[in-house]
Amino acid sequence: MNHDELATFVTDLADDLAPTAVESGTGLGALLASAEAIADDKALLGVMVTAVRMGNIASYLLAAATARAEAVGIPVRHRLKNGRDLLRELPLAPAAVNRVARLAQHLDDLPNLVREVRDGDLTVDHADAVIRGLDHIATRMGADGFDDVRDKTATTLLAHARIDQPAQVMEKARELGHELVPLDPPSTPPADNPSLNQASITRTDEGRVTLEADLDQLSGEKLHTALDALAKPIPAPDGSPDPRPRAQRTADALVSVITAYLASRNRPTVGGVVPHITMTVPLPVLVGSGGEGDSRVARLGFTGSVSAETAREIACGSAEVTALITADSVPLDAKRTQRFVTGTLRKALEARDGGCQFPGCGRPPACCEGHHIQHWADGGETNLKNTVLLCSLHHHTYIHGKGWKVRIGFDGHPWFQPPEGGEPIRCHNRRSLTLADHAAA
Repeated sequence: MNHDELATFVTDLADDLAPTAVESGTGLGALLASAEAIADDKALLGVMVTAVRMGNIASYLLAAATARAEAVGIPVRHRLKNGRDLLRELPLAPAAVNRVARLAQHLDDLPNLVREVRDGDLTVDHADAVIRGLDHIATRMGADGFDDVRDKTATTLLAHARIDQPAQVMEKARELGHELVPLDPPSTPPADNPSLNQASITRTDEGRVTLEADLDQLSGEKLHTALDALAKPIPAPDGSPDPRPRAQRTADALVSVITAYLASRNRPTVGGVVPHITMTVPLPVLVGSGGEGDSRVARLGFTGSVSAETAREIACGSAEVTALITADSVPLDAKRTQRFVTGTLRKALEARDGGCQFPGCGRPPACCEGHHIQHWADGGETNLKNTVLLCSLHHHTYIHGKGWKVRIGFDGHPWFQPPEGGEPIRCHNRRSLTLADHAAA
């Protein structure tokens, strides 16, 4: 089959799948789009198996064409550096470009692996996991030591690629790297080298903050350990599953860890003072009165201006945030800024609540903030009768975001009112107690 015949085959296949073919009731398109029951499952299952095999063969074809193009100098003639750059000119995602380019580089030295991709029996993703796994082991052992075990290691990883997922193949490669590495390795492997760690915090145009980190394995293990328990799903008060996806739960867990750290006094100081978030907020923002320009904008130290709604929410928070209130750009009496749930009050609050009191939560006090039941900006006092411990999720998402209300009942403990109305719900610590019906009054 030459290039023209290949192009004709692909065009015919595409035509066979087009709506016109479906309407005529012939070909693969009709099989895939038919509303009628299928008498024999083998036909449709066979299409699925063949489609996977075609994709694998196509990946080999692209890798082989890339290697040949590079060998005859086509990238250079098109003012490109190499075959990888040539692939970037095609409608391929960057990850796909990298996988195909790596396969193209190993067409000659990994014949068994390449044959399985060419025959359609192995995906390019699995082949790439083997290639990257071999590179990982070679980096750990050094080129001289790896040459002696390369073929055997490639055979082992290929065997795993036939039955496992790419991530499991890479994990097997890491295991082999630990087993095969000499007692005196030529260098610290990247996974174990904390000097390679990097992290960046940036602010987007919309005002959100993005975090990107590249950590050594031990640091990553610490991060997973710190977040795992806090990222577990929390059922809603009515027993329905936690609606948050895993990524959101992980982000909330990270915020909880940061909140607990900022609430701790045992941390480094700056200028003799334990650092706190500082928000400069004009008085009109808190009281909702008039004002123009900068007099209506609250600002945080690192991330800049925030909305009036967020400023009022922050002012309700706990000791990790200091609100410096100004009138006519001049700070008010410092006593007015003392709205923190700290010291003796914090201890009393922890003794009463024991953790987040939102129904069904119960996260420990270290992960909680002191919420003012009557908004601090509206004159609410900072005392035991006007505060309750809440984790960051239930404080900001449920109380401030979804409209849940909380008040101290006749029993001296918090009761929660759903936004849709109905009977008040007991706080988490007293969820199993039998109390008088008027306790929440």
